[in-house]
Amino acid sequence: MPFDSLGRRSRFKQTRTGKRMVFGQRDIDILRWLHRYRYLRQSHLQMLIEPKSKKRFVERLGDLFHETGYINRPALRHHWFDARSSPMFYEISNAGVAYLESNGLLPHRAVTFSRRSRYSYNPQFLHTMMIIETLTSIELVTMQEPNQRFVPFDEIMTKAPKGTKDAANPLSVPVTILPSKSFPMIKRKIETQIIPDALYGIEYQIDGENRYRFWALECERSSPARRSTAHASSTSLKSAAYHELIRSRSFRKHWGIPNLKLQLVTCRVCHN
Repeated sequence: MPFDSLGRRSRFKQTRTGKRMVFGQRDIDILRWLHRYRYLRQSHLQMLIEPKSKKRFVERLGDLFHETGYINRPALRHHWFDARSSPMFYEISNAGVAYLESNGLLPHRAVTFSRRSRYSYNPQFLHTMMIIETLTSIELVTMQEPNQRFVPFDEIMTKAPKGTKDAANPLSVPVTILPSKSFPMIKRKIETQIIPDALYGIEYQIDGENRYRFWALECERSSPARRSTAHASSTSLKSAAYHELIRSRSFRKHWGIPNLKLQLVTCRVCHN
C-alpha cells in the first residue's frame, strides 16, 4: 500500500503522484552535492545550499525522491540513522548521476566511496559518516571565507601522476617506517601502505596569488591510541607512518602535491 492511514507516502518507497516537476538550479545543486559526498543528511543540504524556506526545501527533497527517482533515501542498517527524529539521509541515484553526466554537470568528488554501487552495503557506515561530517564542516567554513576555496580529491587527482590516476586505489601510498625513539613500539623496519580516509586541500588567495595547503584526513572511531606492538592498528602507528611519509616527501611524487599535513580526528565517545 503506497499511503498510510493518514494519506502519507512511505519514507523509503518511491510513490509517484504525477506531479509536474520543472527542474531548476536548486535541484541541480542538490544532485551535485550528493554526488560530491554520496551520503548527506537533510540538515547538511540545508547548510550547503541555504534555501530561503526550509519547509519548502524539505518538500522539494520529497518530490525529488518520489517523483523523479534522481535521489534515494537509503534504508540504513543502524538505529541511529533510521529514527524518525533524525534528519533524513539522501544519496544520488544512478538516474541522477546519468542526468548530471548527460548535461556536463558532474562535480568533483570529495570522497572515493561514492564510486560504489548505491546498492552496496557499507558495514563501516558510522566511520563513513564521520568522514563526511568532517569534510562538509571544513568545506562549509571555507565557503564563508572570501579568499578560501575547498579543493576536493577529484580535483587533486587531475594533476596527479598518471600511475596514481590509473591505480586501483589512488589514495594508497607506500611508506617505509623505521625504528624511532618517538615510536618505541616499532622495533624493525616496516614496509606498508597508507590509505587516508580522504585527501583534500584549501586554496588561499594571498596578495593576488593562489597558494595551497593539503591534508590527509584520518578519522578514528575505535583504534586505541597506542599498543605495545606494531602488529596491530593504533593511532600511534598511523602517526608514525604519516610522520615518515611527510618527512620523506614521497607524497609529492605519488599525489603531485607540494605539501601535506595530517588531520587526525578522533571520536572520544567511541573510545570510552
